[in-house]
Amino acid sequence: MSVRGDFDELKRLLRGFERLTRPGALREVSRAAAEGAMSALMDRFRTATDPYGRAWPPSLRAQLEGGQTLSDTGRLRRSFSVQNVTERGFVIGTNVRYAAAHQFGAVIRPRRARYLRFRLAGGRGARKGGRGRWVTASRVVLPARPFFPEGHDLGEYAERMREAIAAWLEAEL
Repeated sequence: MSVRGDFDELKRLLRGFERLTRPGALREVSRAAAEGAMSALMDRFRTATDPYGRAWPPSLRAQLEGGQTLSDTGRLRRSFSVQNVTERGFVIGTNVRYAAAHQFGAVIRPRRARYLRFRLAGGRGARKGGRGRWVTASRVVLPARPFFPEGHDLGEYAERMREAIAAWLEAEL
């Protein structure tokens, strides 16, 4: 029995599969997944939604000034980076201390006084030359505005990582 035909495409695929077994290939897959996750993370800030597509509660600053929640200066959004890419996965981290308060929510209470005293943004906002009114509060509640998925349900991150890995595989094969 003999088989005839053009086997160039089959040979190309076989060479691609050989490249997938080389040392470091799984790390490259992890790097592609990390790029997909970073894309999903940036979408959270662009759309002001959590990883499952639900809108974040609007911040008071965004309501008063007409801005976007968690995007006043862009510091938090710009602080995320991919770290520690290995064959087993990757880490996305930030060095911004208040990130956890926004991810999980928080209650801010005074440490040395009975009340918190602060100025609200107003009109154009204090940083933009405006003056807001002073507020006294026994506590301030920050609602959770998650940008990372929790648990095993990766939400929109899963699809972005799948797309990035598929693009990497397509390029490799």
